Amino acid sequence: MQLNKMLPTLINLIMFVAIPVGIQNSATALDSNQKYPDNLTLLNKNQIALNDTYIGPNRDFEIMMPGIITKNEIYELTSVSSNKTVYTMINTDFPEASRIPIPQIRQILQSAMRETIGLTGKVIKSTNLEIDNYPGLELLMQHSDGSLGQYRAFVVNQRLYFMGALTPDELTTESVNFFDSFRVYPE
Repeated sequence: MQLNKMLPTLINLIMFVAIPVGIQNSATALDSNQKYPDNLTLLNKNQIALNDTYIGPNRDFEIMMPGIITKNEIYELTSVSSNKTVYTMINTDFPEASRIPIPQIRQILQSAMRETIGLTGKVIKSTNLEIDNYPGLELLMQHSDGSLGQYRAFVVNQRLYFMGALTPDELTTESVNFFDSFRVYPE
């Protein structure tokens, strides 16, 4: 599959990130200490919560969301921490991924991320990543307003996972913990 044919689809998927963060009803976490208890319930029919860890609606990923949840929708979680860092987690179907050779996935992620979030500043660093042998990419950005952003995207089977941390100051250990907490459970 040619890069030029896949790029518009992936750009549209990543454009979710460009949507300004809106204040929504805060999600409340469940009062259970078990990893995957049988009594987990969906919050507003969206993400499943277990304390500060959120589990995707298909139970295909989990991530720790710092701070207060400001958006809790099926395909997007956003939170704001006490240090004013905004965190986002986007997950969506990407059926075209099954037709992309694995070596091209990073190239597609690189192009799509640079043509969306990359337009708002300068890419400081780009790093190839893997999670459980699935390809990914990380961008560290200095945005034109002076804010600093760190973004990761992974394609796992036919799913796209995008994470971001945007801060007016500097990225902290909290941001490291956010990215390090991401786990996938492919089918």
